[in-house]
Amino acid sequence: MTGAPGSLVLVRHGESAANALGLFTGVLDVGLTPHGEQACHDAAARLHATGWRPDVVLASELVRSWHTADIVAGVVGGEVVRDWRLNERSYGALSGYGKREVAERHGRELFLHWRRSLDGRPDPLPGRTVELWRSLPPFAALPAEALASTESLADVVARVRPLWEGTLGDALRAGRHVLVVAHGNSLRALCALVDDLSPAELRELNLPNARPLLYELGPGLVPRVRGGRYLDPRLAAAEAAAIAAQGGT
Repeated sequence: MTGAPGSLVLVRHGESAANALGLFTGVLDVGLTPHGEQACHDAAARLHATGWRPDVVLASELVRSWHTADIVAGVVGGEVVRDWRLNERSYGALSGYGKREVAERHGRELFLHWRRSLDGRPDPLPGRTVELWRSLPPFAALPAEALASTESLADVVARVRPLWEGTLGDALRAGRHVLVVAHGNSLRALCALVDDLSPAELRELNLPNARPLLYELGPGLVPRVRGGRYLDPRLAAAEAAAIAAQGGT
């Protein structure tokens, strides 16, 4: 293939109801807040103003992701295709609990290990809970492996890798422009693959909601600028710093 590769834009979904409450959300399927929806419209307008248009739009199976993708694609174009590999990380037994409560109960060190490290894996969901959730939307229509009882970030990297090395990478190598709308951890996992991040670099990576991050790619899908380029760099940096102060994305 002799043509130049395409470009990649990553967008974390807009603020969800659980984000607003400070909860470990993970695989819980919650919608966007009105503020989150407006941020998605703003992101779509910002992306549209650059003239960038996607040939492919990928989102997860969770509503906060595909709703964000629908809003953005409604402005910049593209048909949204959902892929469960882009789902948010399973936080296991922490799912639905307040982040502050978890930090106070278990201590800041363990909280950050679960939240930020590559290998930290919370206690699993009970088997009966996993079985019940697999019988409910969206998981009832997905393979069993789409809902893990718990995951580390390394586990998320492992499930995103086939997408990067397959459908997504193939589209980029063919010169197509791809928009990926997903979650804090599934996008961190994708950034780990795109930028070849070390565990220390990945620990420090925080992705703000609804701020488009553009990767222009060279041969071998190597980014021309490592880490990509936010379309709203000042606002994105401030929001990422705020996320870091709260214990990370």
